[in-house]
Amino acid sequence: MKKIEPYKGIAGIYEEIRPSYPERLIQDVISKADLKLNDRLLEIGAGTGKATIQFADKGFIIHAIELGEDMAEILKDKCADRPKVSVDVVSFEEWHYPNDEKYDMIYSAQAFHWIDKDIKYNKCHELLRDNGYLVLFWYNPCDDKLPATKEIDEKIERIVEKYVSNYFTNKVKSERRAHDGVSNNDERETEIQQSGLFDLVEKIEYTQEVKNNPSQYLKVIKSVPAFASILDGLDDKIIEKMDSEIEEVINNHEGYIRGLFNFTLYITKKI
Repeated sequence: MKKIEPYKGIAGIYEEIRPSYPERLIQDVISKADLKLNDRLLEIGAGTGKATIQFADKGFIIHAIELGEDMAEILKDKCADRPKVSVDVVSFEEWHYPNDEKYDMIYSAQAFHWIDKDIKYNKCHELLRDNGYLVLFWYNPCDDKLPATKEIDEKIERIVEKYVSNYFTNKVKSERRAHDGVSNNDERETEIQQSGLFDLVEKIEYTQEVKNNPSQYLKVIKSVPAFASILDGLDDKIIEKMDSEIEEVINNHEGYIRGLFNFTLYITKKI
């Protein structure tokens, strides 16, 4: 399997600008998966460790798997003073677990859509103890946007389309997989049910407001692999001009862009 990293070259900006997960979500996972101190957790697609740290600070033993070398470097630095966290830099599909060890819970934050669906559920089922939990969570912008936010987004989309149509080249700076992480018609719930290996115990949603100034907004969109793939085909000077136009749009709308993020948590149990 060819190793292609979604966040190659953008791990630093991801760590800087992406949000952590609501504390209420983390507490719900602990409660509903009946986790106890020193339970063994496996994290798939740990990234820079945003969820890793939140669970590690609760006292759990965590084995984290992360494909991207850039992301894993940040993850390891953050976990250097947390001896209960270990990290393997490898894809989940290729990872071989030691000594047939079983985990009390497997979780994946903002990452499970990257994993081969013909492998991920079967492998998680094998890795979990009897009655163990597979917990998945993501966040995405809410579909119901504020009117001002919708207007800004439409203007920014036109700016990006203009620069892509006029200046995009096939020159590739970093090879990456591009995926926006958005599911339609709850593909995630359907995928869980179709696996036949896990019962969906509960689905919980949380809403959190975000507010970004122009600089923050540019960092947010540049931390998305699908958008970063667009930037890979543009020269730096062109990107600077595009950034300047986007900043002007936001500054003309009170200097910030506001929106709501929807966090969705899926608690599933091994059948």
